[in-house]
Parts: sequence; structure tokens; C-alpha cells
Amino acid sequence: MSRLGSEISELAIPLLVIITLDGSETEVGFVRTAQFLPFLLLTLHAGVLVDRVRRRPLMVTADLARFVLIGAIPALIWLGVDRMEPVYLLVFAAGAFTVIHQLADTAYLPSLIGPDQLMPANSRLVAAQSAADLSGQGIGGLLVAALSAPIAVLVDALSFLFSGVAVAGIRHREPAPGDHTRADRPPIRTEIADGIRYLFRSRYLRPLVGEAATYNAAYQVFIIGLLLWLVRDLHMSPALIGLILSLAALGAFAGAAAGAKLSTRYGFGPTMLVTMAVGNGAPLALFAATSSGGLGTVALLGGIFALMGFGTALANVHNITLRQSAVPDRLQGRVNAAYRLVSWGVIPIGAILGGVLAREMGAYHAALAGGIGVAAATLWVAFSPIPRLREAPPAADLAAGVGRS
Repeated sequence: MSRLGSEISELAIPLLVIITLDGSETEVGFVRTAQFLPFLLLTLHAGVLVDRVRRRPLMVTADLARFVLIGAIPALIWLGVDRMEPVYLLVFAAGAFTVIHQLADTAYLPSLIGPDQLMPANSRLVAAQSAADLSGQGIGGLLVAALSAPIAVLVDALSFLFSGVAVAGIRHREPAPGDHTRADRPPIRTEIADGIRYLFRSRYLRPLVGEAATYNAAYQVFIIGLLLWLVRDLHMSPALIGLILSLAALGAFAGAAAGAKLSTRYGFGPTMLVTMAVGNGAPLALFAATSSGGLGTVALLGGIFALMGFGTALANVHNITLRQSAVPDRLQGRVNAAYRLVSWGVIPIGAILGGVLAREMGAYHAALAGGIGVAAATLWVAFSPIPRLREAPPAADLAAGVGRS
């Protein structure tokens, strides 16, 4: 539910800015920047926190905080506040708790199951998460059309409340980290440096973070340009936009569910590369779109997001499994924090760039530029040792492979 709420926000909040607050292209870019700026500013310190304390309580706290913060956005609008500044602040604060929740979530799973269960477990989780990632935006569009943008955002806030209650009900009680009360604990900057060092010395994790950063920055340009093109140039309704984005859930379910089987049959690395190329290359089909906004354009866009869902979900199963199996538990929070700092820290830059490009070169051409960048992200993995992996290496093997490649 937490992931679904985050993804409803991905569309519902920008549509609220575009439709309810009549925001400009630049303001749409700024609100997207506020959503993801915490990943640039707070991720490394959040990673240290995740490694120092129990992870489940962190997840519950983050969910409840997001319920309050996101719920305040429609409340302000109903009170007659129509300025953008409070929206920026609330979205930024909610993003800070999203940083904590996502890092704790990734680090918590390996403590629940054995290493041999990570691939099938991640296949099931990514199937659900990818559906939330990609269909959540579609649900957001449908909610905006049916109920209005402020009510859609309120539904989004309630999803975080439900998530917090569900996580609080998990019976497993993790032990406190081994060094939780150590008096000789190193300074925070030293612990942060350990995570960064492990990430960038690894010949496997380096290309993963490069691909993710390129994808995330380019995707912001793509989606901002696309939304502005669909709403303002093609005059598509939020319901139709939501339907188009919801089609991605079909591909995501199929891709993630097949992750473990395909990896076993064709090998970990080859499966990851091919499926990544499919998902990342799908936005290039936007070159075939027309300015009529007819049924053909709708079908083309639905096919793009279905392919993105399929390829991205499959690639994410392998990406997450590699990071979880190859990083020691004591470093999970900090390595994933360093990973998120780079891969998500560029999102604000991409969001600002998306707004600027949409203004300067037109929304459609901005979406095309973003699509090219998304496709190019695959090159990081294509020219790395990852395609030669038959299975995900354990942490000891990865540590032995640390160094420049």
C-alpha cells in the first residue's frame, strides 16, 4: 500500500498542480523536484540510521508521517490556500520519509528469509511493487477524473495509513543491530564513506547505479513532457491518461512473475540485460506517435507502458536481488543509501530539465528527448561484467571483485 500511495502521488500531485492550481510548466517541474530532492539531500544519513536501528519501526513511522503530510495538501486547498509554496514544502517533507521507508524496506527483507529465497521473493515483491509503480499513476489519473485532484491526493494519503498498520502487524521481531550500543561507534561520516566506497569499488554495482541514474533523470524529462503534451496539446482527460498508464501493470505482473524462471533458464546476467533493453527501449516508439491524439496514439502509448512494465519489472527483480545478496547485512542501509543518492538524487535535476525543455522545445519533443535518454541507460549494463553472470554472486565473491574493471 505504501508503494501504491507513492505512485498515485506521481500523477495525482502533478495533475493537481496542472488542473487545480493552474501551474506553469516550471511549477510542474518544481513540484516533481520537491518530491525527489530528499533523495539528494538526506539519503546518506538515512542509510546510517537504517543500519543503526531496527528497520520495521522506521517503516511504520515513515508511513504515518506521510499520511499526515500528504493529507495536508488537499486540506489546504479546501481551506482556500492556492499558493504553490506550501505544496512544495509538504511534498518535500513527505519525500524525506519516503527515503527512510524505502531504504529500510530493502534492508529488512534479507533478515526475514535466506539468501536462496531472495530471487523468488523479489519476483513476487517486484510484481506487486511494479504494478503499484506503474498502475498507481493510472489509478491516480482515474481518481482525478472521477473525484477531483484533491480527493485523489487524499486517497493517496490514506494508503500510507493502511500501509503503516499492515507493517506494524508483522509478527517477526528483528534483533537490534550488533553495534547498536557500542561506545566506539565510528563517526557518521566514516560510516557513510564505507557505503560509498563499497558501491563504487564494485565492478557489478557501479554499472547498476549508472544505469539507474541515467534512467531516472531521463524518465523525468519523458514523463513531464508526456503529461504536458497529453493534457495541453492533445486535450486528453485524466481518465484516459490513467487508463494508458494502467496498462503497464499487465506487463509488470507478467515480467516480475517470470523473473526467477527466466534467470534459471538463461542465466542471471543475460536475462537482466535483455529485459532491461526491452523496458528501456520502449519509449522510443513515441517517435511513431501523431499529433491527432486518436485511437492509434492511445494504443501506441498503452503498448509503450506495457513494454516498459514488462522489462522494468524483470530487470528490477535481478537488480534488487544482486544488491541484497552481494552486500553484507551490516552495510545494507549505507550501500543502498549511496545507491539511492546517485540513482534518485538526479531526479530533481531531470524534473527541472523536463520542465525547461517542455517550455523551450515543446512538450512532445521533450518527451522524445527523455525517451532517448531512457533507452541509452541500458549501455551501462551492456558494457559491464553483469551480462556474463550465471547467478547473483554472494557478498564474499563481490567483495573479492572490488576494484577498477
